[in-house]
Amino acid sequence: MTLRLSADNKPPRERFAGPLAIGGLAGVGLLLLVMLYPEKSLLKLLAAPDVTSPAQQRYLEALVQLRNGDTDLVIPLVRSYLAAGCTEKAARALSYHVRSSLTPDQEQAIRKLRYELRRQELELLVTGEPGWDEARRRYADQIEELRQAGASPRELAQYLGDARRAGDEQTVRFLEQVLGQGARQLVSDSLIVAAELALGKGDYRAAAAFYFQGMAATASRDEQRRLFLNGIRILQSGNLLQDAVAAAEKYQQPLSGDRQTLLALTRLALAANRPDLAQKYVRRALGMAPSPDSSEVRQ
Repeated sequence: MTLRLSADNKPPRERFAGPLAIGGLAGVGLLLLVMLYPEKSLLKLLAAPDVTSPAQQRYLEALVQLRNGDTDLVIPLVRSYLAAGCTEKAARALSYHVRSSLTPDQEQAIRKLRYELRRQELELLVTGEPGWDEARRRYADQIEELRQAGASPRELAQYLGDARRAGDEQTVRFLEQVLGQGARQLVSDSLIVAAELALGKGDYRAAAAFYFQGMAATASRDEQRRLFLNGIRILQSGNLLQDAVAAAEKYQQPLSGDRQTLLALTRLALAANRPDLAQKYVRRALGMAPSPDSSEVRQ
């Protein structure tokens, strides 16, 4: 005769620990990680915008909770979430900071982070789909807040380019009008404004040339990188891959040892079917000597 055991008669499984004990262990673990990664070391790790380690983000979030929403900790936390494209986590982290008694620098940093959040939220949507209009309105409102706070023509030109790439034509027209009442700024600012206006007319080569020209007007390596990569991306967006490759070779000298630039150029070379150039850029990014059989750039 076959014996059948019902589910009710099965012997109970032993639990490793109760829910409270498990929660306590997790809390102790987080606290230990925070102690192992002192605040200054953690902030140093998260200072670079391309740091997106989930472990570091969890450590910093635990530290933010312990410090009751310290804005100096919230800012790098939000920045790291946005660098990883985690808009929901970034929005949640932005809600942590204490809005009272912020310094002017903290207020400006929070405004720019909120702009980046609104920009990413808008770019995640397709024009006209449900939620796009609301995302576009929030994005435009954030630009207006930055404008009222004293955004420079250079910054407004950057927002104009972002709005165009996101398909927000209403904001593009507004910013073109604001910039057209054009302000007089430094040479580099004027070049960037001219680049965005040229791009609006569909002249990709002229727009990129303005960005490359602007590199000579700044001594900041970060700014030179931004201008250079913007010029390259504009040529790529116009499907001018060979022009982009030629421009990369012509204008990259001030950034010849910059790893972030070299990685971007590697992707460009592969897209342009130039494995010889891709190999050269990779070797330089890794600090290796040039390949002895590397060929010259084709004209």
